[in-house]
Amino acid sequence: MNKKIILSLMLMLAVARLNAAAVSDSIEITKPVVPMAPLDMQRVAAIAAMLPDAPKGFGDNYHNRSVWDKLNNSPKYAKTIKTAEGYLNRNFPAWNDEQYMLYFTKGTRPEGEKMMGNRMAWLSPLVWAECLENKGRFVPTIQMVLTELVHQKSWSLPAHDKGKQNIEGRNYTVDLGAAGFAHNVAQALYLLDDKLSPQLRVDVLSQIDKHVFAPVLKSIATGNKDHYWLTVINNWNSVCLAGVTGAALAVIPNKQERAKFVAIAEKYSKNSIAGFTDEGYCTEGLGYYSYGFGHYILLRENILQATHGSIDLFADPKIKRIAAYAPNLEIINNVYPSIADCHTGLKAPAAILWYCSRNLGLGLKQYDNLSFAGSTTNLIDDVMHAFPNSASQSNTSVNTSSLVPGIRSYFKEAGVLIERPGAGSKAKLGAALKGGNNNEIHNHNDVGSFSVVVGDEMLMGDPGGPFTYTAKTFSSERYTFYKSLASYGHPVPLVAGVQQQEGAQAHAKILNTNFTDQHDEFAMDIASAYPVAGLNKLVRTFAYDRDGAGALTVKDDYGFKNSQPFELAFTTRAQWKQIAPDQIEFTGSKEKMIATIKAKGGFKVKSETIEENSPKFTRIGVTFDAAQTGTVSVTFKPAQ
Repeated sequence: MNKKIILSLMLMLAVARLNAAAVSDSIEITKPVVPMAPLDMQRVAAIAAMLPDAPKGFGDNYHNRSVWDKLNNSPKYAKTIKTAEGYLNRNFPAWNDEQYMLYFTKGTRPEGEKMMGNRMAWLSPLVWAECLENKGRFVPTIQMVLTELVHQKSWSLPAHDKGKQNIEGRNYTVDLGAAGFAHNVAQALYLLDDKLSPQLRVDVLSQIDKHVFAPVLKSIATGNKDHYWLTVINNWNSVCLAGVTGAALAVIPNKQERAKFVAIAEKYSKNSIAGFTDEGYCTEGLGYYSYGFGHYILLRENILQATHGSIDLFADPKIKRIAAYAPNLEIINNVYPSIADCHTGLKAPAAILWYCSRNLGLGLKQYDNLSFAGSTTNLIDDVMHAFPNSASQSNTSVNTSSLVPGIRSYFKEAGVLIERPGAGSKAKLGAALKGGNNNEIHNHNDVGSFSVVVGDEMLMGDPGGPFTYTAKTFSSERYTFYKSLASYGHPVPLVAGVQQQEGAQAHAKILNTNFTDQHDEFAMDIASAYPVAGLNKLVRTFAYDRDGAGALTVKDDYGFKNSQPFELAFTTRAQWKQIAPDQIEFTGSKEKMIATIKAKGGFKVKSETIEENSPKFTRIGVTFDAAQTGTVSVTFKPAQ
């Protein structure tokens, strides 16, 4: 992954990266460890005593010329000056009600999000350029941009503006967009300090309070559901807390008021950590891990700096296990599975691993010396990285990491097994095998799914997605309208013509784990995933071999009260063809793999191209004649 904490998923600006279509929506699975309660004013007072008298954001404001002049002298920042200069003689993008309202009229999100993103995109380069150059020539444009931004009709993204209450000005609620929006605007005020007019500063502070601070405090005081993300266990919790808390620390003059938001974050961020299994596994997938945990890191760093180390959100020992999630999720050769709502091709979030390795002494050597110089895409993490922070000031570990994956990673609680060849082996095939259940955060109906990698290419497996969201994505039609989110678009069986059902009742019961250096067996009962009357048995067994070039065998044993059809599915973005009655060949850009199918009787092969808000893929259906019982197996091997 590049140095951005979340690649295309992490939005450090409220909407500046909306074009990546990575705004997170929550699928409501709420099991808070910390329920809503009024503020503990004794704790607020204790925190206030830890805070500086004046508010402070990330880095130093423009007055610290020793740092800003040094940054300005680096050729890496020349592009930022050029970008900012380009805005000086251009019209600022206008607010467009029609584009915002398209979500409500047509159910589409990109138009309104792009409109908002185009407006916010001006702020960061202009503020960076003024702080770097310190000549005042960007200040008038910055003041115009800030005035436009804080007075736009909604800070909330259209998809999160329930009942159009924000756009209509009836009530203001903080979502992912508004939280990031406020944080970046507040950071701009902090960095520019007295370069901005006193009247503008008063106006901006008033607007942040109206749109963000006051609404959140009202929810805490009254227990209303406007900011339900305080008690959810998905990425919304850490993302919104990071934005709201960061904004408060950067601009609220009264440290008692500032302390309220630190107290809120300290308390309710425990819900974010509860969203990971005890092993640190993230059911939301790698993209939302980067997005959610990346913001948890920003929240931690902000509070750590503000309290001079007195409050450390890394104190929970579970954080180390969460940090180990990404390294242990790798299949082979920097290829990762696309489980849940996840873009295909995502890599480990390098900035997160850099931060965690240095802070927690993880010894992830390949990440210990990343360079962040030159990035000015936002005013939050880019400023944090440009100035000293807890990670950059920590010593790298002299020890080799114990987190480096071996021949397998088994997330027992999640029911996910990652299979790899042994060190020095000639084997070139790896696999990700998934049990789990269909009530996970950002869930796809994928109990029993798997992915196969040969070399550095995923030739068959979970297709991931979506890349963009619509009004249907998180509606009751999520698994009926979108094949790619339903089990139909995953390499799992179609049983008696029926797909998997959603909900916690659809789960994999792990029956057997037999692991050796050369051979692993992983068996699961997945019958509960299928609401099929008369289904007596459905056991999927994975057998992974490290001998030779490596192999994965997937065997399904099924039984019905009466004869029923049974269908396997392979999903792929590789080229494919049936090369023999019992064999299908998958061809990538460099690698080939052959799947050999064994079963009593014949079968038919059919294919379908699926393209739904993500790169198209092929679903290959292998259909067997109706039978009361059956056993089918498929062995995947690299082509010789």
